[in-house]
Amino acid sequence: MMKTKINSSKWDRNRSKPLLILLDYDGTLTDFTHNPEHSRITPSTRALLHRLNRRHQVIMVTGRYADSLIRVSGLKGIPVVGTHGFEARGLPGKIQFASPSLQRRFKKEATKLWKNIQVLQKRFPGIHIERKPFSSTLHFRGLNLTPSQIRNLQADFKALFRQAVTWKNWKLQGGKKMIEAMPRGFSKGKAVRKILEKHPGHFPLYAGDDIGDISVLKVLGK
Repeated sequence: MMKTKINSSKWDRNRSKPLLILLDYDGTLTDFTHNPEHSRITPSTRALLHRLNRRHQVIMVTGRYADSLIRVSGLKGIPVVGTHGFEARGLPGKIQFASPSLQRRFKKEATKLWKNIQVLQKRFPGIHIERKPFSSTLHFRGLNLTPSQIRNLQADFKALFRQAVTWKNWKLQGGKKMIEAMPRGFSKGKAVRKILEKHPGHFPLYAGDDIGDISVLKVLGK
């Protein structure tokens, strides 16, 4: 669940500034589930976020693709940074990250990758392969895999990944019992830096829980 730390002295100096509230979703606002489609926030959390958004600027910053976040959370009307800074949905100032042509290129290779890695479900029963328009994530949460099995799973995923995509344009990122193939050159941190440029005078607050959130904390100077 959500954990964050605020520097009290810095907060005191910036108390009069409007807030820019940036929030990860999985593992932050919700507990992880085996299937990401089952990871939903409570009605009270949803209501709280909408109330905050009426007073401050709230933006979701997620590794999920934007449509998935909106569908499982029910947070319609709140801007979304999706796919680790690749997608922009409803951001203030019409901020965009990946061009339409770049989105088409990655979508084509992501489809090929998703088809390639289906064989892993036979080799490692119980894994969950999350299909996304511009990336693919393999989850092995809830499985009692040995360290050797995890290494084999990661090695097999990497081999299939390299066969399916123009690998110099992609990168692999680990996390909490998952491995993800995603577009190179994009990150949550880069997306947040661009958002901050459009919000001068705001005091940013960020909450996240995984490796992909480290780039944001570096941007914010934590």
